[in-house]
Amino acid sequence: MTRREAREAIVSTLFSYEYTPEKTAEELNAERIGVLGGKEDLYISEAIEGVLANLSEIDGLIERSAVGWALGRISRVSRAILRLACYEMLYRPDIPPLVSLDEAVELAKKFDDENAYTFVNGVLNRAMQSEEVARSRGGEKG
Repeated sequence: MTRREAREAIVSTLFSYEYTPEKTAEELNAERIGVLGGKEDLYISEAIEGVLANLSEIDGLIERSAVGWALGRISRVSRAILRLACYEMLYRPDIPPLVSLDEAVELAKKFDDENAYTFVNGVLNRAMQSEEVARSRGGEKG
């Protein structure tokens, strides 16, 4: 499975989480594997668990970076994509933030409406330059 395919599986799982927030990361991952015929993948299970475990911090970064947009106004697809990208920026130092941004834009082009990718790009550009992301990367903003 390629990393892009893994990201697609994560976004799909995070999208389904919007409808079943009572499920744990383990339940969501098991459902993805069992019902949807997915494969076990360490990156996928770590990302799903990481996003859900850090959801308030991730959503806070999204809200601060989505100037003029409340989290609830962002489409569920874009929200899932943004959550994955922000998780990678904050908690996966092995993935360069620009890669997370580029992959998120491609996911938005594929799965959301025709204008979503520009919104996702703008939000993630601001997030990438935030103090939180700078600190998570071992540096300070500026």
